[in-house]
Amino acid sequence: MIRSFRLGQKVQRLISLADQLKPANTPYLMDKCYRLLDIHSDSEDFNTAASCLNNDGVPLQLCLTSSNKGISMRIIADPGAYHSDPEQRYSSSIDTLLYFIDESQSIELKEIATKTIDMLLPDNMDERKIYKQGFVWIGVSPQKPGIAFYLEMAPLKHEKGWFRVENWLMHILPNTNEAIVIINKLKKYCIVASAGLEGSTLENSRAKIYFRMRESYNFADLKEIDLFSSEAMKDFMTIATAQYDVDSEGMVMSIGFNLLTGVLVDVKTDLCGHCLRYSPAEWSSVIATLSKRYSISSPDMELILNSKEYQIAFIGLGLTIDHTPRLNIYIKHGSQIGIPESDEISGALKDSMRYLIAVQNKNGSWDDYFLPVGQSDQWVTAYAAQALAQYGKRSGNIDALNAAKKAAEWLSDNRSYQSGWGFNAATGPDADSTGMAVALFDELDLPVNEEDRLFFRRHWKEGECIATYTEPEAWASGHWDVTPWGYHGMLPEDKKTFLAPFQSALGANRMHTGFWRSYWWRNPYYSTFITLEVLDKLGMEEPHEAYSYDPSQIQIDNAFDLACYIGIECLRQYPNQKIGAHIRALLNWQADNGQWYGSANLRVTDNFCYEPWNNPSGTYYEDRKSIITNATVMRVLSKTIASKTPLNSEIMYNWM
Repeated sequence: MIRSFRLGQKVQRLISLADQLKPANTPYLMDKCYRLLDIHSDSEDFNTAASCLNNDGVPLQLCLTSSNKGISMRIIADPGAYHSDPEQRYSSSIDTLLYFIDESQSIELKEIATKTIDMLLPDNMDERKIYKQGFVWIGVSPQKPGIAFYLEMAPLKHEKGWFRVENWLMHILPNTNEAIVIINKLKKYCIVASAGLEGSTLENSRAKIYFRMRESYNFADLKEIDLFSSEAMKDFMTIATAQYDVDSEGMVMSIGFNLLTGVLVDVKTDLCGHCLRYSPAEWSSVIATLSKRYSISSPDMELILNSKEYQIAFIGLGLTIDHTPRLNIYIKHGSQIGIPESDEISGALKDSMRYLIAVQNKNGSWDDYFLPVGQSDQWVTAYAAQALAQYGKRSGNIDALNAAKKAAEWLSDNRSYQSGWGFNAATGPDADSTGMAVALFDELDLPVNEEDRLFFRRHWKEGECIATYTEPEAWASGHWDVTPWGYHGMLPEDKKTFLAPFQSALGANRMHTGFWRSYWWRNPYYSTFITLEVLDKLGMEEPHEAYSYDPSQIQIDNAFDLACYIGIECLRQYPNQKIGAHIRALLNWQADNGQWYGSANLRVTDNFCYEPWNNPSGTYYEDRKSIITNATVMRVLSKTIASKTPLNSEIMYNWM
């Protein structure tokens, strides 16, 4: 399981928000948040999709409740999300729960809480392995006594989940006549999601059951339970969903039974904020309208909504048996917006590094693409390892450097050809794969055989540039997109000899748009990026001839092209706001596991096609493991330095 540094960043930001929202004279709130999660304050990452508490896997949530008693805040956490082993997470969750029963002055609930754990969760290790996203959610108030905890029931599925809930209620309630009647109704329409306790004493506590609608049923089917069909609940549904529909996955209901009497005491309906795609202003209006409808205080949402960093995860209405309302607003960290700063870029890079290392073969190689000639291992390995070597040297990350060195060892020890490397062991050596391998060895300060550097001299086509292959036909002509790194990998004396031809080809292959021709790629962004990248490494200037193109006509829909384009912008020193907007889009495309998905950008150009930039001919292939895509993003972002100007908060992006 791959860990996510960015989940850790989101947790830290939510804890910071909780500290800002806390009531006056509330000490140690941040410490309480860390203790709820069972982590140290310096914990930086979690398992990907660590929790189903939020749809992005973040194991922390804040809840603002408005009722006739005023406005209060709860912190809700899924403890132990740092652990990948279910048993470690189980122990962490239960230990944390028992600790907070004491800490929240709810000691009266300890015996019944222990019975709840025993009856609702599996009692052996093998059965607990199905719990992939945690065991318990715990909610506590910064100031008030009391605890809320809910044990996950969804992994047990429909029949087993309801059986355990029914059996549990029969053991903890003094009278289950009403509860069993209601449960029998719910079993027909609903799937149990979780169950647990809320309160601080036996007198004020409730046994709570949360559930979702089964497919083919809807909220109207709960009309047999009076509170769900009340005017107050109908008004909530009408006001909250005025513009949007909420599907069965986006609606969670609950019922509560008093521990001392066994009677129904409340119900609640929570609606998914992701389904309700309101703007901040619209959310403010909805919340104000609901607060007015129920004659309760409207919570101040300005800090949350105006920051655009946080989102409403759920909004819910609870009704007690006497129809007393409470409005719950659950807050999560949202997709980040605005111009990215260095800490967010660093987190994205670290997660991407972990993804690449996770899919690296044990022997140090990588493989990707599915072509008629087989998968690529030599080229893909050199390409990925070079990106990790650059990132490792820039950041000082030992894991990245070790992965790159292991790959370099594999390339050295598994030679298929007397000189150079190829797409794989069957395709013959080519200038692109050899250029990447030599660049990797240079980056790691490893020795390179002279024959491997002479490879580029032998592939130089007089009057053109470096050819990828020596045959057949167009594949043996000069291709600009393999030339920059090929020239960079030459022997020093060959660089001097071929300097003038290189500069001539540099100008000849640049199009009127300012992009360089690409033979092997769908678009010219990669060829242009590596040209500017190598010129920067060589200390050479870009040709001064003017070019013109309309940026508004550029449509980029994949991470590989966007990363290359960002590299172009940085190297050409485009405006910082423009670069920042594109980096924001790129970061928001990153998956939870650190991966940027690949796209069909690699063109196996037909060997009779000499000018694919004018009339392309060939089949496009996708890096299905997205190794080339992730490595390209890492190459760009690891050399893109975000910093603030000394006199103001403007973010600047510089190429290192």
